[in-house]
This record gives sequence, C-alpha cells and structure tokens, in this order.
Amino acid sequence: MAKFVIAGICDCPYFARIELLADKLAGSLPNFKVTKLVKQASEWKEFTNWVLKQHGWEVKKSPVVWRELLDRGGVGTLIGGADEFQEYAAAYYNEFSQMPTEELLKVAEDTSRFLLMDKEEHKEQITKIVPPSKIIVIGACCNASLHLLPYFAQYGLFSATEKIALHLYDELANDEDLRELAESLRELDAPLLVEVKIETELSACLVDAKQIIFLNIVPRMRLNVEESVSCPTKTNSTLATVKSEPRNQWLKRRYTFLTAIGMLIKAYCSSSVRVLVAGNPGLDAESNDSPSPINFDVAVLHKATAPHIPCMQIVGLAAALEQRIKSTLAVNLEVSPHNITDVVIWGNVGSRIYIDLSLSRVYERHAYDIGVQGGDWYSVPTLEAIRDPEWLVLEMPSEAFKKRTKAISNYLGLSHAQAIIRTLESWWRRNVDDKEGVHSLAIASEEWYGVPRDVVFSFPVNRSPTSSWSVVQDVELSPAATLEIESCVKDVLQDWTAVDPEPLERYMESHKGLEKPEDSNEVSTEE
Repeated sequence: MAKFVIAGICDCPYFARIELLADKLAGSLPNFKVTKLVKQASEWKEFTNWVLKQHGWEVKKSPVVWRELLDRGGVGTLIGGADEFQEYAAAYYNEFSQMPTEELLKVAEDTSRFLLMDKEEHKEQITKIVPPSKIIVIGACCNASLHLLPYFAQYGLFSATEKIALHLYDELANDEDLRELAESLRELDAPLLVEVKIETELSACLVDAKQIIFLNIVPRMRLNVEESVSCPTKTNSTLATVKSEPRNQWLKRRYTFLTAIGMLIKAYCSSSVRVLVAGNPGLDAESNDSPSPINFDVAVLHKATAPHIPCMQIVGLAAALEQRIKSTLAVNLEVSPHNITDVVIWGNVGSRIYIDLSLSRVYERHAYDIGVQGGDWYSVPTLEAIRDPEWLVLEMPSEAFKKRTKAISNYLGLSHAQAIIRTLESWWRRNVDDKEGVHSLAIASEEWYGVPRDVVFSFPVNRSPTSSWSVVQDVELSPAATLEIESCVKDVLQDWTAVDPEPLERYMESHKGLEKPEDSNEVSTEE
C-alpha cells in the first residue's frame, strides 16, 4: 500500500493541482491512499516548523508531499513540492495534471472558502456542546452518599439524558474517606456521570452550579466531662462521662460555617441555583441526640444569600422523618410503607415536630380482620384504619423516634438517601410516579397557619406547575393542633436566639399564655 501525505496552503494553485492529481490516482488505484493537510497562510510557518521538528525536512514553499513507510516504520520519504510529485506520478503511474491555470485558481478559491466554512462549523459545534450540570455535595462523607451519589450517576437528576458532574466537599479530617468515595464513583459504569471532583475551595466550583446539597456538616462535638460521684470505699471519686456540646454553642458554629458558604453562593452562583439542606436526620442510635437543625440551617442560608437567591429555592428536608413514621405505621397496619401516603410533618425538623395524619391514607390493606377491599386504587383514611387510637397518640411517636432509633446501631443511610432522591426528583421532574399528593418541606413562611413571616418551618407542600413548591392552604387544624404548631414555632425561634433573641421575644409577647395540650402527636426528635 502506498500512503501519501500532501500539505499546502488553501489558496495555493499548485496545491490544488497536485490535490486533484492525487484524487485521480486514489480513485483509480485501490492501494493508493492520500491524506490531505490544508492550512491557512497564517498557519503555514508553524506547520513547516512542525515538519522540521518531526521529520527533519526544511520546507519553505507550499505544497509539500511525502510518502509514509507503513511496513518499515520511520519518518517517511520526502518527495518534494508540486513539480516533484507530478514527475513522480508521471514516472510511476503515467498520470499527468492537465488542468488550465484559470481552473486551478478557481479550485484554490473554492478550497479556501470551504476551509473557512469548515472552521466556522467546527466552532459552532463546540459552542453547542452542553457542559454537564453541576451537583455540589457539601458534607459528602456520610452514609447516605454511598447510595445517593451512585443513583445520580446512573439515573441523573434533572432529566433522563442530562449529564452531571459531581463536586464533593468535606472537612479536611475526612479527606481520605472523600478520596475513596470519589475513586469508587469514578469506577462506576454510569452513563450520565461525566466528572467527579474533590473540592478544597468552593468559590470556583460554585460557578454555574445547578443543585447544591448539604449533608452532614459541622457535627456536634462530644465533650468529656469529669463528675464527682459518691463512693463508700473512697474519699474522693470522679467519673468521666461523655456529653454533647451545648446546643447554643453548636448552633453558633453552624451559623459561622453556613454564613461563609452562603456568602460564596451569593457571590458565585446563579439566582436559579437550588439548595437542599438534608443534614443528618438522627435516625440511628449514634446520632439520635444530635440531628441536624434543618430549620436553623435553612434560615442562615436565607439570610446570607438574600436577596440574590429566592427563599423558595433554599429548602430543608423533612421526608426522612416522614418515612420513619410511615414505616412505624406500616407495621401496625400490616402494609408496605409505600402504601401509606400524605403524612405531614409540621415544625422544627431536627427538634420539635408535630405529626399530622389528617390527610394521610392507606392503600392495599388486606389484613385478616379487614374483609374484602378494593384494588390498588382504593384507599381509606389512616386515622380510621388504625386499630388502637391510643397507640397512635401515646406510643407511636416514641416507637418511631426512640425505640426504632435505638435498635439501629449501624445506620446505612438508605432511608435518608431515598428521602433526598424523592424530594429532588419531585422538585426537578414533577412527574414522579407515586401516590403522594402532599409532601413536607422546611421553607420560609409567608404567614401561613399563623407562623410569622420569614420563619423557616416545615409545612405540607405539593408540586406546582412551575417546578416549585406551593404550601397546601386548606388543611383543617384542630385547636390542639394549632397549639402544637405554636409550640413548634416557639422551638424554632428558641434555636434562633443563638443568633438573635428578638424574634422569640416578639412572638412570646404576642402569644402570652401559650400552653401545651394534654394529648397530641408532638414529638422531639432530639432527646
């Protein structure tokens, strides 16, 4: 096989002549192969320097022709310019170039024009390439990430075809775990994952971010405290006990951390960015005494990013608590948790909440004492399906958040990851196929249900046609439920006293005589 390379300037008539001659030879000889290198006049000097460096040939004029030695290797054999190649073709193949000069000039002009068009088309293709959408995960070293991030890599978030880039950030103490997580993600055969990066500085990666997820950040510190104890055999005795960092001190540290990140989000992110504060739900024995203060974190980010980021684009996760309640109810009702819908969480996620089952329904219940029920479309109100109403009021909250939590010593984060996935898919895609009509979400109040304006509170919400959230406005609240919601508001504002005590003082002044009802579904997720 003979493989020739011809190179020249696009508007050179001599290049046009040997190009046509080479095309004629390639068309008539099966083993005659031609590679063409077409350059603009401004690129010719750089190209000749490359030829000199690569092959050792000093080339000045356009065109230049050489033959590559396919079988023997090496740098190839220089044939020369236009005249030399024509002599070569005449001697070896008895072919001649007989095109008049006027036609050669026209061909050279066409070659030049088509080269420019090709370059413009190439530039357009580059500009049309859509970069992957950025998902930034802050506090990425947690159990939920092991299930959440591979799901995004495999199935995406924004659509079934939109590619993503994962940017992972965590404190330096977790650097080794973060690197192992990133390497594991890179090994995945994931069609939608383009890039995985570990970030040490957030400012650069926040540019063009589409979704930011806060996971387990600023964990609550454990303090060793020496306490004096009485002992009949010793005069003085001390016992070292482990206690959690005071909540007020912990909230102040979170305020400092989130304010700094919020200012970066305000400076570098588009106003269309969406932020989900998922935190640590505290659903295992180890972290049960320190679930993330979701409402507080969302409020800090609102304050730091205002007015650049709309409040409805920074929200807090309550779905993890919903799922724990559903699983507890499912055991009692002998159904799958998936068949219980519309559980509402009011209040301060990570602290005091009120569980509302007034909208909840149960599907596909076929217990032995129920009788014949309808198909998978048929449902009954959960409050009517519960066999023992006293269990619902007196035991269910404790069973969900104390007994079940203490029984889980090695928390895998599956439920937490699923809660994040369902919330984000509902937010972005709106077409999630489930029976849920109502979700719970921590958002800034607009004086809904008596909650003061701008106070972050967990409300019942549903998806709006604009890919946003809207608060369900027609929930009927009993007097006891109203008092519980007021108590939850007080708890939210009590957390905010770590930053500013005035909102709580104003609220207490306007709600003198706030009392707790005797029977309620109120529960504190922090012991």
